[in-house]
Amino acid sequence: NIQLVEQPIPAWDLDGLKQVRQSVKIPVMADEALFSPADALKIIKSEAADYLNIKLMKAGGILSSLKIAYLGETAGLPCMVGCMMESNLSITAGAHLHASQSNIIFADLDTSFFLKTDPVIGGIKINKGIVTLPEQSGIGAEVDPSWFKKLKKAF
Repeated sequence: NIQLVEQPIPAWDLDGLKQVRQSVKIPVMADEALFSPADALKIIKSEAADYLNIKLMKAGGILSSLKIAYLGETAGLPCMVGCMMESNLSITAGAHLHASQSNIIFADLDTSFFLKTDPVIGGIKINKGIVTLPEQSGIGAEVDPSWFKKLKKAF
């Protein structure tokens, strides 16, 4: 009952990723090999993956992430929005990206739970796996101004 395998080999080895994809019945997701729309195009052209894992911080933001999603959709590759160790600010941006694109069918937006302190006010709420987007303008999240004062004192 394995749904997919995420980047089972080193990021630089697209030929190897393609070989894995062709050798197993489990779908393969490109992750570490994917930073930019240009990377997405290489992955698509080499037929190295069944899914693309878009990480806003790696891609350079929302616009580049949208381009990756569009390339995936054009090529028939569903996408996932993933994250790295990020605050709820960028996690919320990822959730908005996910909600805006029908080709993005998976999300992994949990890393802000692992932060000792998250300086973000607002943002998404996750309850029993259900994500609720904020209703405020913009993305509905902002950095707490008092956090900057605390950070300044630390240095």
